[in-house]
Amino acid sequence: MPVVTVYYDRMFSMLKGKISKDQLIEKIPYLGLDIEEENDEYIKIEYNPNRPDYSTDYGIARSLNSFLDFETEYSKYDINESEFVINVDKSTEQVRQYIVAAVIKDIKLDDETIRQIITMQEDLHNGIGRKRKKVAIGIHNLDVIKSPLEYITVDDSFSFIPLNKDSDMTVKEILNSEIGNQYANILLGNNRYPIIRDANKQVLSFPPIINGDLTRLDSKTTNLFIDVTGTDLDAVSNALSVLFTTLNDAGGKVQSVEINVNSSKIRTPEVNDNTMEVETEYVRSLLGLEISEKEIIEYLRRCRILGEISGNKVVIKTEPFRFDLIHPVDVIEEIGLGYGIHNLEPTLPGSDMTGGFDEKQRFLDKARDVLTGLGLIEIMTIGLISEDMLEKSEMSTSELLKVVDTKSIEHEVLKNSNVPAILKTFSKNIHKKYPQRIFEISKVFGKKDNEIHENYQLTVGLAHATVNFTEVSSYLNAFGKQLLDIDLSTKASENEIFVKGRAAEIIDEEGIKVGVIGEIKPQVLENFALRTPISLFDINLDQLMKKKISKNE
Repeated sequence: MPVVTVYYDRMFSMLKGKISKDQLIEKIPYLGLDIEEENDEYIKIEYNPNRPDYSTDYGIARSLNSFLDFETEYSKYDINESEFVINVDKSTEQVRQYIVAAVIKDIKLDDETIRQIITMQEDLHNGIGRKRKKVAIGIHNLDVIKSPLEYITVDDSFSFIPLNKDSDMTVKEILNSEIGNQYANILLGNNRYPIIRDANKQVLSFPPIINGDLTRLDSKTTNLFIDVTGTDLDAVSNALSVLFTTLNDAGGKVQSVEINVNSSKIRTPEVNDNTMEVETEYVRSLLGLEISEKEIIEYLRRCRILGEISGNKVVIKTEPFRFDLIHPVDVIEEIGLGYGIHNLEPTLPGSDMTGGFDEKQRFLDKARDVLTGLGLIEIMTIGLISEDMLEKSEMSTSELLKVVDTKSIEHEVLKNSNVPAILKTFSKNIHKKYPQRIFEISKVFGKKDNEIHENYQLTVGLAHATVNFTEVSSYLNAFGKQLLDIDLSTKASENEIFVKGRAAEIIDEEGIKVGVIGEIKPQVLENFALRTPISLFDINLDQLMKKKISKNE
């Protein structure tokens, strides 16, 4: 989790009311922040990555002023137009296609403010920037730059003076340097490299690698130029929102920049009037509080969110840096924070009935106990995987439940089997000692005849040099006997993931198929870069549970 260092003297100078050090330490956790360290001079505060506006003491002071009622009204961010223009070359579409920018005038930069800005920049890089892959930020001395600027691509022979150097280096030399080695992989596969330069052909930045030395900052810098480039428009825009609002709070005056791209003109940054609606009854129900509409508006205001009542709903307007509010529950959480987490009182349920263990969970727990007793190690993986993992397993990719507009190729579909996760786990542990024996019990999902179904599945995988069908069958038999006192038999069959002639269906005592068993074929092992034989069995636990329940009845 990212951490921001806050010096008490700076924080007290930013707050618009009086508060003691002890009171400050007491109140900070009520903003949803954690205190990692404190001493006589500063406090280190840990914040969630979805709140990058807390990456500086300015962002924390901003929230405290509202939360502590030191500031009951606040004005919208005022953005004027600058004369600065960026002309975007079409070739940048193949490398880092998006660029946004801002001008900050009349800001006073002492050493600690510069440190805070640099920390914020790196936290944005590592968070929404995905280590500069999606977002890269350049902060420059505006006074040495001449408009119009151009965002172009160059080949690796292009040269300029990079930050903290005193002579030209080619792009190729930079990519082979220490800083280049950290981020060069982001640009691999392209023979062109992005460059931002001004009207005098002076280089401001080689994103996402390094800035030019021309625009370095120091404590005498009063005017800034900010560029944000990347591969995701929302991400670069969100990063710019955090930057310009923070620098505005630091005393800077924000001005927009004209971006000319594909024969169209836009100005950034923009302050959009984004709104969300939440039913007031849903607020009361989720928080368990009988609060009035007026109180809802007041609690939102304490979290720096403007709200108004429309019918049976509260309509909110958010500040530019609050792009983390994406669901009504997020808004209700803010109302809870505004009410005060410390004010919530625990209550007893309105029923004298006692709870008990769910029969299904008792069965699953017993299955885990049996498997660990057999010397197997349990793994737990998430329910979303990539289609690539299924393809590597040579399993069917039809009738999958897919995520709409997924933000990650690692989380594209709900898994329809535990087998890919078992194989991936083995592939991540090829340097560990063998034999390796693991299992996973989790829900899998599928669709048949337009109906969605889900069930608990158990997958057991064994990996070592001499593992075979016989060994994995012995684990299957022991599992059936110890869990349900039944004999699980096998019937020869073919399966796309197993070696031909070394695969079978798992049959219960009533002759019903409940799973598959076999030795993983070499091609699948190769797909996961595995060199050790693997045998596994895969079984539908829901079907076994039905037998257990029917026996108990």
